[in-house]
Amino acid sequence: MDQVHVIRHKVLVEGLSRREVAQQLGLSRNTVRKYVEQDEPGRIRPAIKRQRPVLDRVGPRVEELLEAWSSRTTAKQRITATRVHQQLVSEGVAVGETSVRKLVRQWRRLRTEGFVPLVHRAGDEAQVDFFEVTLDLAEQRVKRWMFLLRLMYSGRDVAWLYDRCDQTAFLDGHVRAFAHLGGVPTRCVYDNLSAAVRRVLFPGRVLTQRFMALSTHYLFEPCFARVGTGHDKGGVEGRGKGIRLQHLVPVPAGETLEQVSAELLERLDTQAQRRRDAQGQTVMQRFAQE
Repeated sequence: MDQVHVIRHKVLVEGLSRREVAQQLGLSRNTVRKYVEQDEPGRIRPAIKRQRPVLDRVGPRVEELLEAWSSRTTAKQRITATRVHQQLVSEGVAVGETSVRKLVRQWRRLRTEGFVPLVHRAGDEAQVDFFEVTLDLAEQRVKRWMFLLRLMYSGRDVAWLYDRCDQTAFLDGHVRAFAHLGGVPTRCVYDNLSAAVRRVLFPGRVLTQRFMALSTHYLFEPCFARVGTGHDKGGVEGRGKGIRLQHLVPVPAGETLEQVSAELLERLDTQAQRRRDAQGQTVMQRFAQE
């Protein structure tokens, strides 16, 4: 996560004082103040990377052992850092057990599978995606893209239609959705789409500059589904298909994309006032809690 985002989140969302954040991150209070107050954060020069000659020298061999042994274990006969250290010593490698423990922990952490929770708290999570749709614009049938943001607690949807599925539409969709909802969820869940992710370094992501600026400004946490597993954000996947069947059949017609988008959003808001959950609450009643 970008350090500017972390600074702003700790102060503006978590409620920590600037002094506490400066102490936690090893920064001056002036630096913390600068990135809390400015609307368009710049870059913080990264600290000089500390040299780790022992870990860098031993790391590749530790990974080789862990990969080679991973298929030769059971729940009760599993790999331990102590056993890996013993093997290295037997090979004549001079390394301390503490260093080996660090490398084994890092190897396990990078391979730990993450899961998106199915229990949703008010205001905690939104899921976002694009869907291809067909429209009749100015009496011509065309393919366009629907941006959809769905709040997972209340089930409220915000959709808008765009000519292209590009970064401009992606960023604009967020701004429109947050303005329409009057707030920002704690975190948003995405596919690894190029508008947001420049490179996947599992389990981390290198984000695009403009998307990082967006998330830093609005202070939501970007979360990403595993590669090739769309069901990690099945809420928005299913809802996008539902909107096409419920609100885009027959194919909507209009003179402009703006007109059709506004009519779609109005229908979604009307539906949210009527649709009820198992407890009898409407979407809008649950949204009021968010």
